[in-house]
Amino acid sequence: MNILGLAATAAFAQQYTVKKIVFEGATPYSQASLEAASGLKAGDTISKTDLQAAAQRLVDTGAFDDLSSTLDGPVKAITVIFKIKPVDPSRILTATFDNFVWFQSDELQIKLQKLVPLFNGTVPEAGNQEDAIVVALKQMLKEKGVDATVTFEPLAPSPSQPLRLAEFRVAKPAVRIRSVVVNGGVPELSAATDKLVRALTGKNYNEGLIPASVPNLLLATYKNAGYQACSIAALTRTATASTDTSADVEMAATIDAGDVYHLSHLDWPGSPMMSAEAFAAEASLHPGEVASQKALLESLGKLEAAYRSKGYMDVAVTATPRLDTTAHQVTFTIATFPGEQYKLRQVTPVGLSAAQQADFDKAWKLRPGDVFDEHYASSFLTDNTAMQSFNGYSAKFKTIADPDTHTVELIMTFVKGGPTAR
Repeated sequence: MNILGLAATAAFAQQYTVKKIVFEGATPYSQASLEAASGLKAGDTISKTDLQAAAQRLVDTGAFDDLSSTLDGPVKAITVIFKIKPVDPSRILTATFDNFVWFQSDELQIKLQKLVPLFNGTVPEAGNQEDAIVVALKQMLKEKGVDATVTFEPLAPSPSQPLRLAEFRVAKPAVRIRSVVVNGGVPELSAATDKLVRALTGKNYNEGLIPASVPNLLLATYKNAGYQACSIAALTRTATASTDTSADVEMAATIDAGDVYHLSHLDWPGSPMMSAEAFAAEASLHPGEVASQKALLESLGKLEAAYRSKGYMDVAVTATPRLDTTAHQVTFTIATFPGEQYKLRQVTPVGLSAAQQADFDKAWKLRPGDVFDEHYASSFLTDNTAMQSFNGYSAKFKTIADPDTHTVELIMTFVKGGPTAR
């Protein structure tokens, strides 16, 4: 008989009555949400096996870098103690919901928090929360009479949207725009707004944080004309005719245009990737000009490209506006968040003849283990005109970045002709 084995089994089978649950460590989550995610509550009778299962449920969310659990106190009034260390903020995505038109924004958030306790507008990059949100959204839509396919996709930052996003959307039924009514605004932009509305009608509906969302596109018309303080004062959208494969949306937006702003200056202190002087020389927006959002984003794109050419594939560039409402001038304070530097894992050329492969192998200088240079890949053909076998060819490239190893797989596809054929 294994006395030690029996003793261990008995210890894990010992029953405890939970008096209190304590979470030690700074956390963005509330006590109530942590308890709900653990599956424990005061008054429960648990064993150490139950405690381990509760700890595993928390670990499985991906929200914590480290977690341990202990019991303290008398058997009939035990305190459950979880010591937690939240995951690094760089591994957290901001959730965006693109076309859930059957819910008002607040309604969706409230319902989702009840079904996924740790949901607070963000999603851990790893763990099971993405799948849990997808399941919850499908359940919520089912209650509205919609049998939907819901998808999730992580989106990298860009100058026009500097957050790392977790994009949730209804893939089926296809949610399409039936009509858009725009109220307010200014008469001089009505023609541009009408043109945009015609282009949007019949297209897929997007409402989230992505730059191509309908609200963002409506505001872009104004911000490109310098109306930097513009906003959508009211937004309504109604799902009308629906089938198993499609749903129509009628949308109305009221725009508060505000005033036209001119640029005071772009406040960029400079960095080893791009000096303040180089940025000022390459910027598309200059002091005194109408503060066009399009020109601003073009300027930020050049700064982003400078970082990506040095392997900073996760770089986020932000431009925070500071409005002088008296002079109607705006200063944009620019900041970069580079993330980790990536190296090339491998390059795969596609569509080459034997002669072209030989020329490629001879000319290509970026080796596995080198810091990845996105500009080198995009300009490879134009910078190597001596390769006669590539005359009349163009190339497009796809990068597959691995955030865990900070490496990039590069796939280059060469085709005869194309818009960039040399």
